[in-house]
Amino acid sequence: MKLRQLIINAITEEERLALIEDGRVVEIYIKEKQNTIFAGDIYRGRVRNVLPGLQAAFVDLGNGVNGYLHRNDIRSYIEAVQTNPKKKDASISSFIREGEEVIVQVIKEGNEHKAPKLSMNLEFKSSSLIYKPFETIICLSKKITNQKERTRLEQFAKDVLNHEGMIIRTEATHLANEELKKTFDRLKSLYRHVISSKTKAPKLLLRQDSFIEQVIQEISPQMIDEIIYDVSEIGTKLKNIFAKNHTIRFIHHMEKEDIFSFYNINEEIAKALKKIVWLNNGSFIVIEQTEAMTVIDVNTGKYLGKYTYRDTVLKTNKEAAKEIVRQIRLRNLSGIILIDFIDMANKHDQQEIVAAFKEELKKDRLYTKMIGFTDLNILQLTRKKVRKSLLELLTAPCHVCNGTGRVQSPEAIAFTLERTLWELQNRDVEAVWVEANPQVAALFEGEHRSHLQKLEQTFKMKIFIFAKEQVKHFNIRHYGNIQEVKQRIAYHQ
Repeated sequence: MKLRQLIINAITEEERLALIEDGRVVEIYIKEKQNTIFAGDIYRGRVRNVLPGLQAAFVDLGNGVNGYLHRNDIRSYIEAVQTNPKKKDASISSFIREGEEVIVQVIKEGNEHKAPKLSMNLEFKSSSLIYKPFETIICLSKKITNQKERTRLEQFAKDVLNHEGMIIRTEATHLANEELKKTFDRLKSLYRHVISSKTKAPKLLLRQDSFIEQVIQEISPQMIDEIIYDVSEIGTKLKNIFAKNHTIRFIHHMEKEDIFSFYNINEEIAKALKKIVWLNNGSFIVIEQTEAMTVIDVNTGKYLGKYTYRDTVLKTNKEAAKEIVRQIRLRNLSGIILIDFIDMANKHDQQEIVAAFKEELKKDRLYTKMIGFTDLNILQLTRKKVRKSLLELLTAPCHVCNGTGRVQSPEAIAFTLERTLWELQNRDVEAVWVEANPQVAALFEGEHRSHLQKLEQTFKMKIFIFAKEQVKHFNIRHYGNIQEVKQRIAYHQ
């Protein structure tokens, strides 16, 4: 039985979570400080533009953010097509107009190039059920293989639904019908709250859970053995939420060292931002992320094998397949993914690699569609996108190379500085002198130096931070008592 640990780093404003399976980091979640629009959010928005050429509309969600709503995700269009299939090619102008108020849900978060994707076909999620008030389908997770359980859960859905839809998730197998009914009633109550809201657009109507709770629900509490956290309030809240799940062990991290550093997660994040990943047998893979797709190349590297060339290639490709799936999860790669394995002339060998790949993908909670090998022996697959990749979260386009490369973002560097200072508070430090890149310094200080003052109160130390153009990230020049630090600053200034 594999040990699955969820590490929660919430001691700074940047909330981070890591899922560890048998000692290996497999998934990373980071809450974006700048992002105000999250997948699952429900808004009352106002239609700004209707574009028949794109069969889409842009909906104002507030704070200068416009979401993208395709015709196929408009409720009146869906209902019309269900009644009369001939209306399938009707123009979007027949179903929505500029200035109209609409209730929409974010189904994909946006990025610097794309607006958040919206749908009027609302969903209300829990770890066990997904309530779909505007559909009439009943779907069960493919991972529920016990026929008796499938029959029970399908009958439960039929008993509680009234011209509504439901997706039953794997965790539902661990719950009795009474518990599932309570969850269903709660989700339906949320729906009624949203629909009955009279607030004017644009307005956020519902954000179902905090970022940490969302992640845990996505992973499924039943699949977690230990939750290790560094903020006691977070632990107390999660214990109350998952009180009935007696299998989860809660552990409060009270070491002086940062929790992500203690469990070597920072090191794994740094590796996940690199292109080359070395495998245990001396071979390696190269991962290239582009705007259109992700391309992965497999190389034998230092691995020579002990037997035939075919045997060497097959073993290398199998080893690479396992690691590639882990890297897809760790880096949160999505969209089109092309994998150039070492050429295999034998079709049976290709089938072995596909089988190994599918077996590893069973560990991934996101849906991946395997398309198969092309004539050029390139494996094609697509993975559902919900959130940004790790690369998008932690890096920004390089202003020097005009976006052809990536550098660590100022926000990520500022949070790293904050975590570094957090560890100093236990060393009887009265003051610290920091030099930082101007962008990093500005983000660290916050508007009107409010964030800096808050940190000084929290750390109980004076922070002297100076913006320096020549500093790439940040340097901690000196720390100690206030008088000593002031003297050092005065001498070097």
